[in-house]
Amino acid sequence: MKKFKYALSFFKRIGLVSDFLKDSCVSKLKKLKLIMLLVFGFIYFISPLDLIPEVILGFGIIDDGVVILYLLTEINKELDKYELKSKNIKHRYHSEYGSVIDNIEYDIKDKS
Repeated sequence: MKKFKYALSFFKRIGLVSDFLKDSCVSKLKKLKLIMLLVFGFIYFISPLDLIPEVILGFGIIDDGVVILYLLTEINKELDKYELKSKNIKHRYHSEYGSVIDNIEYDIKDKS
């Protein structure tokens, strides 16, 4: 039941997908992975081809649900990583000089 709720939490954080895709600090490969997961999930859901045909005792819908929940879980994992990283970088904004990160704690070690 926890995994089901976790997968469905994607719909509460759907706005984060937009932030993820717009963020210039996120690699193009990660963005492509997220887009492919979303597209594959949508295509699989609307496609008449299934792992278990729909006519077999009504169980055909189960494979759709399992695949969709798996894809949502994978998307949530990427969003969790992104959200955690975004919280560590408290303030980020863009200026005429490029991306600026503000309020970061760091230490400078003197070599003397």
